[in-house]
Amino acid sequence: MTAQGASRDGIPAGISHAEKVDRLVDLCRELVKRGIRVEMSDARPAVSARSSPTTPRTAVEVVNGAFVWRRDDYDRHTAEDVAGAADRIADHLRTRDGGGST
Repeated sequence: MTAQGASRDGIPAGISHAEKVDRLVDLCRELVKRGIRVEMSDARPAVSARSSPTTPRTAVEVVNGAFVWRRDDYDRHTAEDVAGAADRIADHLRTRDGGGST
């Protein structure tokens, strides 16, 4: 595990729980703009995202300063670029669910 305040690949590690929640709230706003349904858990903190009410949820968390989804292969995008992360997550959900990309 990376030490508090250290960085890995230029991404700040050790951001606080409150900072993670703030970044996830910003991500929720961006995903909603793209037509993605979201639910937020500030206790975890994480976002559940899906392209429609009948499709599976994808959990998104902040790990070492990056949004991480698809835990099987660790898709990630820097948490500093919220709009870019929202684009990638929305494209992933639409492609997975058969809706194509944006």
